[in-house]
Amino acid sequence: MIDNKNLLKLLRIELRKMSNGNKLKFLTYKKDRSILVEKNGDNFRVVENGYYKIVWNNLTEAEVLKRIKKLQKIEFPRSNKLYLVKD
Repeated sequence: MIDNKNLLKLLRIELRKMSNGNKLKFLTYKKDRSILVEKNGDNFRVVENGYYKIVWNNLTEAEVLKRIKKLQKIEFPRSNKLYLVKD
């Protein structure tokens, strides 16, 4: 479990450590909404699964952080704690 307010700081660190094919998944306490970040080569893929179901491909590290900042407000508006799953 991580704090929702530390999501972007943690993500910035984890994105640099990720190797090809690694995944990070952030879930709400009820596990009904999630955001998946997957590394594909030099780029990233972000999958939103909750209020909306959208996939973004070929994002840079800066674009991922910008996208997650927006998604955090949509998918986790009242969440204080989030589950973090690393694959």
